Amino acid sequence: MKCTGPVLMVMILLVLGFAPASTAQDNEPIQDIAAKTKGIVDAAYDYVRQHSGDMLAVQHALQTNPDFFDRENNLYVFMHSYNIEKKEAVCCGQGSRPELVGKNMWNLRTPSGRLLFFEIARMIEKDGEGWIEYDWLNPYTKTLMSKYSYVRGITLQDGQKAWVGCGFWKNKNKDFQHDDKK
Repeated sequence: MKCTGPVLMVMILLVLGFAPASTAQDNEPIQDIAAKTKGIVDAAYDYVRQHSGDMLAVQHALQTNPDFFDRENNLYVFMHSYNIEKKEAVCCGQGSRPELVGKNMWNLRTPSGRLLFFEIARMIEKDGEGWIEYDWLNPYTKTLMSKYSYVRGITLQDGQKAWVGCGFWKNKNKDFQHDDKK
């Protein structure tokens, strides 16, 4: 993937030399936490593909099924249906903050002013899936941190476009290298 505009796409599995932020993640190599993150998205994707006709069941599963989170590493699934033309990115599943379900988050900006949900939708439209880095409020520590998220596009049973994602928190005190070529 190539960097375009303000979006920094990161090929996490090639990244070496830093550990994500959290006590459990401090001792875990970046490749392992990235693989866990992607594995959670893949499991959630498969579940959503089969069960998106019952979004209440999907939301419940995203909060309770251990395949869709890793509490030790602060990993959880987020899911949004989107429509670029209507400027919509409606939360339809959230593993850590279920109060966000039903909210259109399209116009929500990162602290640096990025329209994150537009960037994700554009990436999904172009590549179908990928990694994205952004600053976000960590719901566990209540602090602003850099986050790497893997997101994967899906078409729901009702025909809506959506993405399923999961991310991990980057320790800002560690150096890192990335390769943004696919």
